[in-house]
Parts: sequence; structure tokens; C-alpha cells
Amino acid sequence: MARTYAELNTNLNTNQSTLVDQLNGRQGDANREVFFQIKDGTSPFNLEGKTIALFAKDAQGVIKATSTINDQTGISVGRFSMIIPKEFYQASGAVEDAYIQISYSDKVISTIPVSFQVIANTMIVTQTQSQIFIDSVQSLIDDTNQRLSTTTTSLTSVENAVEALKVTIGNLNDQYNSDLFAKKANDNEFKGVNTFDQKIVAPNGLQGKADSATQADNATHANSADSAKNADVANSLNPANNQTVNDLTVNGNLKVNPRQKVYHAQVTLQPNLQVDLYRIGTLVKANFGGRGVTISPWSLFDGSIPVGFRPSFGTSIKFVIDANLHDMNLGEDGRIYNRWNDGNNSGGTYHDADGSDIWFTKDDYPE
Repeated sequence: MARTYAELNTNLNTNQSTLVDQLNGRQGDANREVFFQIKDGTSPFNLEGKTIALFAKDAQGVIKATSTINDQTGISVGRFSMIIPKEFYQASGAVEDAYIQISYSDKVISTIPVSFQVIANTMIVTQTQSQIFIDSVQSLIDDTNQRLSTTTTSLTSVENAVEALKVTIGNLNDQYNSDLFAKKANDNEFKGVNTFDQKIVAPNGLQGKADSATQADNATHANSADSAKNADVANSLNPANNQTVNDLTVNGNLKVNPRQKVYHAQVTLQPNLQVDLYRIGTLVKANFGGRGVTISPWSLFDGSIPVGFRPSFGTSIKFVIDANLHDMNLGEDGRIYNRWNDGNNSGGTYHDADGSDIWFTKDDYPE
């Protein structure tokens, strides 16, 4: 089937608008493919390396935006197609305002006013209210949901590993409290055959049978040394003594009673904007919140994430600012860079901010 291209010209007067019949649709339409031809006067407009987006304010005054380009085979002569999402066909009636925007790098080089109409669909049993749709924000939301799902899976694995470690350490503690180890403060009885390669010192003498006085004296020294040695082993295995054992062989399970500590810190990032930080092991959860916050665009926050809670590597974190999701950069040094531009470079605009995020840290534990 032959393609019909809607021809648009960058030389249109600002108060002129081109009616694009191919954009017309009925409520409920979704993913319509519309073909465009952009010209600069009478010459085709080369769109290579440029970004193309469609912005519209529908009949209810709700903003929509998309930059989903499909066919780019003729992009060098200004030909392309766009996939129009279903959100553009929610409210019936003529759009209040719409335009095609052409950008290069961070510069907008042309905006071409267009108009189209959404026809009411009386066959739809249930109709939803028109909603704001910006495809770049939707991509951020989908990415955040995916990251939260992955983090939840990782947390479950960590919890299972901690429970397994508790069982292992508990078994070791039970064995230590049994009669398998000699204890310095207790009476110990050795029923097996024991061989001592070095001298045994027993200042208080030995009790028991010996073939000679020399053997008895040696046995006295042996019992004393054995008691001291086993007491040292017991102390090294006692979690309360906080000892380091380089090589430890355990016949059975290892068990201690761990205390899973939660570290907390609160930091002011900007006036009226605080972050509560919680660390368990190598995992950090941050809760952000503030009302009437001055957030300067394209700048570092005044405060930073402290040592003990910083990320293992640079990452992005999400803020909801005035009900819109925005992306911030968090560096390994704990500094946060605001990439959101509110259009007020003086920094005098006040905002409400909320958000939370999770990352891993390789910092030492906080003091």
C-alpha cells in the first residue's frame, strides 16, 4: 500500500498551523503510524542526527509528548514516521495546541505548529479521564519499577543468607557450651590417649598413676600445659573476646549470636530538604523529603551523603519534585548533582520534594 506523507514546512508563520489528517483518530486508537515529510521552503530538510518530538495539549488541556520514531529510511530528505501512543486519543475534540519540534544536541532549531482532531467513540463502554503522557518520564518510571523489583529479589537473597548464617553460628555456640572444648574455669577430664612432644609444666604437681617419678613429673607438666592450651583455644573461640583466628578447623557446625545493627544518619541537602539514611550490611536505603525547597537547576546540592553511606559507584537517584519524577546524579564522593531545569536559573522557585532510593556501599561502617 502506498504511503501518504503529511508535508510540513519550517517556513510557516508562527500563527499558522497545518491540519494533519493522518493524525486524526478516534478515541481508543493506539500506536497509529503517521508519515511526515519536512521541508525547508521548497527543499527537503535533512534530519540526520536530529531529535524529533510531537507535543500536544488535548481537548481537555492535558499535555502529551512522544518522540517514538519508527521508519527512518528517508531521514536525510526529511521523511520519517512516528508511532502515536494511545494517550493522544483519550479526550475527544480538536487539540488546543500541538507542534512538531526538531532539536539538535541541546538546541531547538524549529517548531512546526500542527492540528488534528480526536473523534468521540460511542462504542467504548468505559472511558478513562485524559492523563498526562510524556514518553521519557514513562521510561524512567518503568526503569525505576524494574530496579525496585531487582532490589527486592536481592534483599530476599540477603535475608536467606543471614538466616542460614544464624543457624550455622548457633550450632557452633551449642558445641562450645557442651563438653567438646576444655574450659579454663571448669574441671576438664581427658579420657583419650594424649601425646605431648614438648615439656609439660605443672607447678602444683600431678595426680594419678605413672610408671616412674619422671613420668609422673612429666605428666604433671603435661596436664598444666594442656589445660592452658585448651583454655586459650576456648577463649579464642568465645565471641565475647573478639579474637582473630587465622586457621580454624571445626568438626561440625559453626554458630554465634550475631547482632544485625542498623546504622542511621540524617543529612540536610538543601534548606528544608532532608535525607534519612539507613544502612544494613552493605545496603543503604535513603528517604528524601522537603517542603518549600529551593532546588537550583544544573548544580550540586549544598549537602552530601556522609562517609559510611556513600555508593560503591556513581548512580542515579529519583526525586518526585512537584508531582513530577526527576533524575539526579549521586557520585562516589556522596555529592548530588541536580540535572533538572525548572526554567528559573536564579534558584528562587520553591518546590515540594519526596523520594526514596536504594544503593550498595563499600564504605567502612559509620562511627
